Amino acid sequence: MAMLSTIILTFVCLLIPLFLRLLYILPFTNPKKPSPRPKHNAQKHIMILLGSGGHTAEMLLLLKSVPAAQLQSFKRTYVVTSGDALSVQKAAGFEQSLATEPKNCIIRIVPRARRVGQSWLSTPWDCVLCLVACMKAFVEGGIPDIVICNGPGSAVLMVLVALGCRFIGVAGTRTIYVESFARTKTLSLSGNILYPLVDRFFVQWPKVKERYPRAEYKGILV
Repeated sequence: MAMLSTIILTFVCLLIPLFLRLLYILPFTNPKKPSPRPKHNAQKHIMILLGSGGHTAEMLLLLKSVPAAQLQSFKRTYVVTSGDALSVQKAAGFEQSLATEPKNCIIRIVPRARRVGQSWLSTPWDCVLCLVACMKAFVEGGIPDIVICNGPGSAVLMVLVALGCRFIGVAGTRTIYVESFARTKTLSLSGNILYPLVDRFFVQWPKVKERYPRAEYKGILV
């Protein structure tokens, strides 16, 4: 009995600092901007999720509103889900419009977190595969300074990887989520999950902002 009590006490003592660390890194509980890790290469790195269909269209419209010179100063990684050849094509076309050197841009393919109509029973395995691919993208492509995403389930896993890097202290990646223009009153499933987890959460309708005070409303962004 004494040994069991010792094991439980040890387990609790280990959990407490981990829990406090989690509270410290979560934007919802600690809105302070994370400190970026020092880099030998001064060029900033942005990772952009293109979630197929309307999500890709909205993201590219958002990027087009950013001054080209500002985007050109970043190393850019586009993350596209498998089978989405159209998003790959649109990302390549957008890069051509920027007229930058190819070495400043890379397109990475990750498995879908969940396919349309897929059973919820088989979804966890696909989420694991997507999570591993997102981790690989962070490792091989370099940990980004900024992750920007919208609607799809892959966005949740990308943000979790960024938070994991922050949790272990290897990066201070800023995460930005832009809710879809189509969400006029409530958040999407991905939005509800990421609302307390990302550094900045943008919505495009004032009624959504009223229901979610932590969200930022800057008008129509796409």
